[in-house]
Amino acid sequence: MSLLSVRDLEVQYEVEDGYVRAVDGVSFDIETESIVGVLGESGCGKSTLAKAIIGGLPDNAVIPSGEITFDGTDLAAISDERMREIRWEQIAYVPQSAMGSLDPVYTIQQQLTETILAHRSDVSKQDCIERAKEVLDLVGISPSRLKSYPHQLSGGMRQRVLLAMSLLLEPELIIADEPTTGLDVLLRDKILNDIETYRDEFGISVIFVSHDIADLVETSEFIIEMYGGKITEKGPSKTMFDQPVHPYTIGLKNSLPDLASSTEEMIAMKMQPPNLHNPPEGCRFINKCPFAEAECETAHPEFREERQGIHSACYRAGESDLMRGEAAEVDWSNVD
Repeated sequence: MSLLSVRDLEVQYEVEDGYVRAVDGVSFDIETESIVGVLGESGCGKSTLAKAIIGGLPDNAVIPSGEITFDGTDLAAISDERMREIRWEQIAYVPQSAMGSLDPVYTIQQQLTETILAHRSDVSKQDCIERAKEVLDLVGISPSRLKSYPHQLSGGMRQRVLLAMSLLLEPELIIADEPTTGLDVLLRDKILNDIETYRDEFGISVIFVSHDIADLVETSEFIIEMYGGKITEKGPSKTMFDQPVHPYTIGLKNSLPDLASSTEEMIAMKMQPPNLHNPPEGCRFINKCPFAEAECETAHPEFREERQGIHSACYRAGESDLMRGEAAEVDWSNVD
């Protein structure tokens, strides 16, 4: 049995004149001791998906259907009190805004020790402090920083404090939402290495949410790609980007710089996500896809396995070799 199983999940935001379908019919599994990347541009639903798993959705969000099964428990159906027991103890969340996630009026020591005591009231304060020192050391921060306030730390150090907090109670799953955003190259590399270390040394599974393809391919064994609230393609990361099947993946790969190619060979896609308040009847990617046909306008394609564990939602997935060959010849920037 998978550690985490998401089935046909829908998440909607209530707005004045209806709903915004941020996550629409999403299904995937997370195995024990695995690193799974969730890839997509801003507004695709990846952060909403992460918050739905951890029970951190805002008040105007609803889950009208679907299941989020963790260790046999449907997280979408349990009480807030039960979710608080699971959060940090079994599933930890690392948000992308380190400064906004740490309380500015409490020291790092206070915030780390309170997290422990909220779940383990029988642990002494001194033991909590010792554990706080251990996790800070794990992420490369001197224990002497325990007495510091968040504003006294750099952005990279604050992000690593959040990583340390996620390790405090030795959870089974860590969800890291854009953990490298805004960091310099060296810090990004350290955090990526840390994520792999946590998996290898502590047997922790990780969901790594990011818009950065290079980071995800380097760190994740498996990638789930989202667009317009739906999964467009998923599969083993190296296989998926060596020979992409979905036009979105093809476009993303060809938009990346390559040391062996010229800038003229790079493809720029129109950055206009679909309206999730009134989404298209057909494929969500139709507003960007230069390969769309008539059937793409009427119904979203079924999600199915194409090859070597690669699953895709595209009517033309069987023609992926042809699409990859034509990708450089079509104009992605003028798609309506």
